[in-house]
Amino acid sequence: MSASQKKLSWLIAIIVIYFALTMMPTPAGLTPVGQKALSLMLCAVLSWIFVPIPVAISSLFFVFALPLVKVEGMGKALQSFADPTVFFMIASFMFATAMGESGISKRISLKIALFADGSPTKSIMYMMCAAALVSTVISDPPVAAAFTPIALELINRSDREKGKSNFAKALLIGVSMAALIGGVGTPAGSSINVLALQQLEKFAEIKISFLQWTMLGIPFVIFATPLTAIALTMTFRPEIKVVPGIEDIKKEYGELGPMKRKETKFLALMLLLVIVWLTGTFHGLPVPLTATVGAVLFFLPGVDLLTWDTAKNRMGWDIIFLTGTACALATSVFKSGAAEWMASISLSGIKGSSELVVLTIITIFTIVVHFLIPVSLSIVAVMVPALAVFATTSNISAALLVVPVGFTASAAYMLPIDPVALITYSHGYYSMGDFFKGGIGASIVWIIFMVLFMYLIGGVAGLV
Repeated sequence: MSASQKKLSWLIAIIVIYFALTMMPTPAGLTPVGQKALSLMLCAVLSWIFVPIPVAISSLFFVFALPLVKVEGMGKALQSFADPTVFFMIASFMFATAMGESGISKRISLKIALFADGSPTKSIMYMMCAAALVSTVISDPPVAAAFTPIALELINRSDREKGKSNFAKALLIGVSMAALIGGVGTPAGSSINVLALQQLEKFAEIKISFLQWTMLGIPFVIFATPLTAIALTMTFRPEIKVVPGIEDIKKEYGELGPMKRKETKFLALMLLLVIVWLTGTFHGLPVPLTATVGAVLFFLPGVDLLTWDTAKNRMGWDIIFLTGTACALATSVFKSGAAEWMASISLSGIKGSSELVVLTIITIFTIVVHFLIPVSLSIVAVMVPALAVFATTSNISAALLVVPVGFTASAAYMLPIDPVALITYSHGYYSMGDFFKGGIGASIVWIIFMVLFMYLIGGVAGLV
């Protein structure tokens, strides 16, 4: 069967699934509108997984499908699509582009290699720590895209064979995982975080500040990143003792000279933005607003770090449209009562359990559910409305459940079909089985620290 025939088959299957689900008798406790909303959500997720038509196009279709099948009015559907998270995503891609244009990413890459001094295990550790650090304030996919060429340079200098080199496997898988770990450090690190916070405020009327999230996120990154690096090097023990070519790297770094004006401009503007984000409790300006205004600064005369011709071609428009559609569908699921129905049938088994047990089960489930819903934004869109309802009926703070889901939705460790993992997977140095193998240890680290930090620091940070 050709690729075109497979796509057509999936398109027909998704259409059939929608009509089959909506023509079934409406389950007790679920309204007909809620049945349609859930069916649309499922079909949207399937279309994003199997891509019968481009993601951006299918995303736009599902927004307009809401009024088409009378789940939501046109105005309300478009209002939900234009969620602040969408504008944060646009700004985030601009930050990543500005980082590359300034030259700071190349300087960082060479410095990592010098710190490692030819040690393969140190190269993996430092690469992951650097990627995680940058990812705390810049979205995960651009960070993975920025650090992958650095990793490939070290691999190529070592003349490693695709599919056989443990060093290459650990290094590239490590870049993906570090970007995902670092992305939860602050709300600005990932659109998933911003979406979770927006959904928490919308569905549970709980507002969490940038500083509150960061008080939990940064310690998590500091502990989880090196331990994940150790787990990866234990799983894929590097077969080489020294990464060759260190003298060439020293020469290339020396030729860079002192920091250029573009690099200092970029660092100064990003520092200013971080300060604005951290002081959000005082001025009350939302992260999507300050991020969008901040992105404009890179275009100003005298700054000149970005031009529109450069920025527009680096945008992940498919991810941006997917984000807006996920927001619109999640809103329809909540407003139609489908979220309450989902919570009653899927979470009733843990009702009455201790907070620690509930937190652990929710964290494990969010990692495992990546097998079924590999699109992390969709996990937030599907789970948050149901958890908000469940928390209310169980007398548990919704933040105790939603924040770990916001964090753990980033833990796409099962299969390399998340946009972040695909960036490194596409180069052919590791298989899907390798990624899963490395993800086992990384998942254990994530679960332990997520539960531990949420339980111990969550109260101090004012999250629960």
